[in-house]
Amino acid sequence: MANNARIAIQLLIVLCVAHLTVDILATTTVSLLPSMETHLGLEKGGFLIGYIIWRVADSCGQMCFGYLGDRIRIKAIIWAGPLFSLFCFSFIGYVNTPVSMTLLLMCGGMGVAAFHPEAATMAGNLSPNNRNRWLALFALSGYLGQAVGPAYGGSISDKFGLQGLTNNFYWCLPALTIVGICLHWFSSKQAKAPLESGETKAINQSTSYRTAPRGQMVLLFVGGVFRVMPALGIPIVMSYILIGESDTIKGTVASYFMAGLGIGGIACAFGFGGKRQRLTLWLPALLTTVPVAMIGYASIEPWFHLFGDIPFGELFLLALISGVLQGVAMPIFISYAQQIMPAGQRFASSLTMGVTWGTGTLIFYGAMAFFNWLENLQGIFWFFSAGCIVCAICSYLLRPISDYELSSN
Repeated sequence: MANNARIAIQLLIVLCVAHLTVDILATTTVSLLPSMETHLGLEKGGFLIGYIIWRVADSCGQMCFGYLGDRIRIKAIIWAGPLFSLFCFSFIGYVNTPVSMTLLLMCGGMGVAAFHPEAATMAGNLSPNNRNRWLALFALSGYLGQAVGPAYGGSISDKFGLQGLTNNFYWCLPALTIVGICLHWFSSKQAKAPLESGETKAINQSTSYRTAPRGQMVLLFVGGVFRVMPALGIPIVMSYILIGESDTIKGTVASYFMAGLGIGGIACAFGFGGKRQRLTLWLPALLTTVPVAMIGYASIEPWFHLFGDIPFGELFLLALISGVLQGVAMPIFISYAQQIMPAGQRFASSLTMGVTWGTGTLIFYGAMAFFNWLENLQGIFWFFSAGCIVCAICSYLLRPISDYELSSN
């Protein structure tokens, strides 16, 4: 048992390193949309269509990879997909047409999409009895990457322009190489280690529940769409509201929000919400409504600077609080889907980590176009706030996981 547990922990560490690397890479361009438009010689909002196509293809691509992954196991995709993304994202500064940039971003996004369902499912199945905690640790590594990525990408853009993103090769290529080697090594050790009776029982229980009713899946999906909308929308909207500021400042706002997601993930990893999954899904979403609504009207003037360089003030604090309240529920959201769809856990992971994001992207950009037309972009934060209420209602109406366990007996 001890040997199996040690191998599982080693594999989880590898998966977390991979998730950290992938999400840094994937979020380097989050706050660079205005800079992309300048690079392409377009007016404000001129590349929105290309950006939408990229984000939707990226998010919905996870559903395809999740569906295939439940039928064809390709563990190498955990490092091969991100490696493909590395080449695509690093060279966006070397293309000069909207079509070519969109294609590069789409291809890079598909590599990221290939990674997430397989990696999330593997992380959850390493310890079925502690699925929430292990998925929280896996999600935490991604949030840490998302906290670093925007600020890192913004600083690179300020110093070297978009072509400076080729600096990704210096650290990302070695990291992915190490991930690939360690994943192969530890997976081979795990395959040779026999399962003990307790572990076998846990695995059998994790695949014994009946498929969730269609109404429950609709609630999970709709709630998920409005759950992720602030996470994907706040960094982009703020990059336009702060259009007179440097890319570093725009990226720092996004990084505070992503750091909040990571802090929430830490709380989840250490047991918060593990036994009250449904409560954790709806209460933080309801509490998020106020800080999310206030972000668009907050002052950017810092109260002081952390470590002499990192600004901290009203806007940054609200972004951090909003991220914390969202981050504590995100791992539970993924875990809940995996538990009620045991025969298709990769598809469940792609639904919560991909399709909801793609659908949310479409709704978000429609809302952004509407508020731009009203010449009141800050008003979109009230839309985000209303979406948090919708998320809370949908989550409250979900059945507890224990109901699925009882119905399968």
